[in-house]
Amino acid sequence: MIRNVYTGIFFIIHFCLGCSSKSELPRTLCAAHLTEGYTDKVSYLPGEKVKLYLHASHPVDPCALTIFSVNGDSVFSVWSRLPFHAKYPWNTGSTDGFRYPLTSEFTLPEVKSGIYLIGNKIPIIVKTRKAVDLLVIYPSNTANAYSFSGGKNLYSLKMTQVSFERPIELQPYSKHCLNWLVDQSDFSVGYVSDIDLEDFNNISSARIVSIIGHSEYWTRLARENFDRFVNEGKHAIVLSGNTMWWQVRYSEDGTKLICFRDADRDSIHDPLLKTIAWNHPSLNYPVVKSIGSDFAHGGYGKEKDSGWDGYKIIAESSPLLEGTNVKRGDVISLPTLEYDGTLLKGTDKHGYPVMDVHALGFIRGEIIAFDRGFREGETTPTFIVFQKTATSGIVVNAGSTEWCGAGGIGGQSGEVIKKITRNAIVKLLHNENVFVASSPDDTLATR
Repeated sequence: MIRNVYTGIFFIIHFCLGCSSKSELPRTLCAAHLTEGYTDKVSYLPGEKVKLYLHASHPVDPCALTIFSVNGDSVFSVWSRLPFHAKYPWNTGSTDGFRYPLTSEFTLPEVKSGIYLIGNKIPIIVKTRKAVDLLVIYPSNTANAYSFSGGKNLYSLKMTQVSFERPIELQPYSKHCLNWLVDQSDFSVGYVSDIDLEDFNNISSARIVSIIGHSEYWTRLARENFDRFVNEGKHAIVLSGNTMWWQVRYSEDGTKLICFRDADRDSIHDPLLKTIAWNHPSLNYPVVKSIGSDFAHGGYGKEKDSGWDGYKIIAESSPLLEGTNVKRGDVISLPTLEYDGTLLKGTDKHGYPVMDVHALGFIRGEIIAFDRGFREGETTPTFIVFQKTATSGIVVNAGSTEWCGAGGIGGQSGEVIKKITRNAIVKLLHNENVFVASSPDDTLATR
């Protein structure tokens, strides 16, 4: 059924669950001619309205637009038309949004929490009201910051904001973890976006939160809520690199991501909210206090370094390595663009780095593996596990932008990396030991 909206050019979309053969032609037309689009929000709960702003290679009358899981399975379909827009907003689209007319809208059905692709192109995050074992934080801020949709991104000259109301592709650094998690059946998984971290209630019912891919742009409130989650005794798994590097904020309506990178240019008065690198002393919030490592100590893994394009194992008896058959000195292939590294107090007699647990202010911590990186000099990227206090949760930090990518879970050592990731999830869920040392007083990092 179609109704007029304003001038009559918009359509209500109806669900086409189990479409008959009569809809195969329209379904094909949607898939063939949809070129790009975006939604009115980054994430939704089932039952909420989803507004679509689509663009096609040429106009198509209402057809069945299929929504897919990230691994390519058809989940459900909705009816929509596909409009053609003659002009692309190349001058202002990146900052102010593409401002496409509303194409259509639909009510999100009761589907499982996950990352879906509308027409196999447009990412949409479906949240859940249920408590879950593992809550995945999709790096929607970083995906937006790096997107060239409209011709510019946050790295373009003089750019200080980018719009969420433009086509933004699924982040490739996250894709292989997302695909792998779809097939996991013995623990429940939920998903949220970065902006959902502004409300602690969106993560409070999870047992573990996981940061995936490349999650570089964080608001202060998001970091505070992440720290609160861990400090209250729940666990975190960081499957990301160059994590929490820039402080950002959102526009009042939540449609834009703002980052000046320069405190003097940022018009906000509160010095703690200046959108600059988190390691700047004026922000008084070092990244290592949240996740045990940072980009300044990890650096780049593919340039000017003397490393191994992967992690060399130190703690071969770590419970996180169970079932992998890797030995001390073995290298897990993980060609990484950007790493994080922890604070070090030197090396052991074998030349392996030793974590400075005291400088971090943690009760215990261990380096599982390391690489050599470069950033204004040699760096030491690290894969670590730590606990801040006797009552806080445990944090496992892989420290690599490639862990969830084609060179990690999707790469040469993919099966090993999947096993390590699964070990971290399952052991933390069952409150099993994830440290080599039997107690904080006997921590591997202090030997």
